[in-house]
Amino acid sequence: MYLPFATSCKSLCHAKLPQFRKEPPMHSFSSDRVNSAVPHSLRAQYHVTAPQQWLNDPQRPFYHGHECNMYYLYSSSYYLPGEWRHLVSHDHVMFEDQGIAIHLHEGLGVWSGSCVVDKDGTAGFGKNAILVFATQPSHGDDYQQEQYLWHSSDNGNTFSRCEKPVISNTDHSNWFRDPKIAWDEDERRWIAAIGRDHSVALYRSANLRVWQYLSTFTYQGEDIGGVECPDLFSMVADDGTTHWIIAGSMRGVLAGKTNTYAYWIGRFIDHEFVPDHEAPKWLDEGWDWYAAVTWHNPNDGRRYAIGWMNNWDYAARTVPTDATDNFNGMLSIVRTIRLASNGDEYELLSQPVETLDSYFSQNLIIEDMAVQGDRQLAFSGTAYRLTATIDRSSAEKASIRVGGSVDGSRYCEFGLDSAGFYMDRSHCERWDFPFKPWTLSRSEIADEACPIEITAFVDRQSVEVFVAEGRHVHSDQIYFIEGDEHVSLHTEGGEALFTDIRIASWSGVA
Repeated sequence: MYLPFATSCKSLCHAKLPQFRKEPPMHSFSSDRVNSAVPHSLRAQYHVTAPQQWLNDPQRPFYHGHECNMYYLYSSSYYLPGEWRHLVSHDHVMFEDQGIAIHLHEGLGVWSGSCVVDKDGTAGFGKNAILVFATQPSHGDDYQQEQYLWHSSDNGNTFSRCEKPVISNTDHSNWFRDPKIAWDEDERRWIAAIGRDHSVALYRSANLRVWQYLSTFTYQGEDIGGVECPDLFSMVADDGTTHWIIAGSMRGVLAGKTNTYAYWIGRFIDHEFVPDHEAPKWLDEGWDWYAAVTWHNPNDGRRYAIGWMNNWDYAARTVPTDATDNFNGMLSIVRTIRLASNGDEYELLSQPVETLDSYFSQNLIIEDMAVQGDRQLAFSGTAYRLTATIDRSSAEKASIRVGGSVDGSRYCEFGLDSAGFYMDRSHCERWDFPFKPWTLSRSEIADEACPIEITAFVDRQSVEVFVAEGRHVHSDQIYFIEGDEHVSLHTEGGEALFTDIRIASWSGVA
């Protein structure tokens, strides 16, 4: 069975961020309805969702030939300890569920980590063995978060766990989690990045079994909390230079940002990561792109990324899809990322994966128009791609409203005002599942950068908007209700120009 984007779940008993700890929902649902044929189903059409129950963190995939193997944290009992559920895909759009690959160990859940293909068999499990490094709290003690090794000889379908941790928690910290493994070609070594409170601990190894402490990267500047799901990789920029990136899912709200993927670009000097900039950059500026992972595809040389579309400020609760479809959790669409030079600095840019385009059918091309006030478009739908160029001109605000109700009172809005780009989901709130105060997100865009091009992906419970060639991305859950299907253009305080408007509906067939 192919599941359009299945959801990932790190066990909530993980309690990853103490400041995010929530009470579990009062109930869960036991229905086995898992397909989009359910009347009034809210299941996403082109995002990975869990077949039932709970999903959160995706795990860095690996490739077996051209087959992408991805895992996510899954729990069949919501907030009880979770496992790794396996998916495969040949185009990064449609993913086939393979069931549970890593099960509970003595009742303990498996937290986040990463996969490694041991081509040379240096770990002792044979050539091309699939290895997983992940966190478990030894003996269930949250202050003994340690890194364990699993190995597979059947292409990642099943795994066996090594008895002892390969990286121990020597200072007995309750924040020592989510190892990410990267190969350092220059130094011919493996590096493990482990999330800590306000830092990333780095370890090195020659054989993936014996690890030595290397250094610690502690970010400076504004407090954005502890590091979850750290990321570590090297990348060649568009000018041919090579750079290292350290990243993590951070509590950006502490500094007036959102809780998504923060990153630092830099280099290694004498075993230490030295960033080129103090303030973090953000790969997504919306509210729901957490626990994201990036990975290299050896078949095409590109780097891809995917995130969990949720936020620990409100994740631990029942949601509308619990009642309609018996699941909670969704992943973003897969995106490609590239490292671009921008004057004396570098930045990661995102674009939706190209293979996604073939699943949409072009059914509405709209002539360029100047708008003052409101203009409803002759389109309705719940799963589509929308592209447009917005020139604010004399208007104080120029926006596109998606998921609009018949009476126009409900909608999700994104567009331009004097402060730059914004996305606002406050007008499609549900009283029983509120997002407030986490409703408005922003990106600074100077007036001279306008007009701007946008590409928006709308699905039954989400909106993802790529702005200005992917320099800014906003990913949000949206709790649309039945009838929220309309699209309109809107301005305030003057006239704005909307050009190159295209809307293509999801067909589900490439």
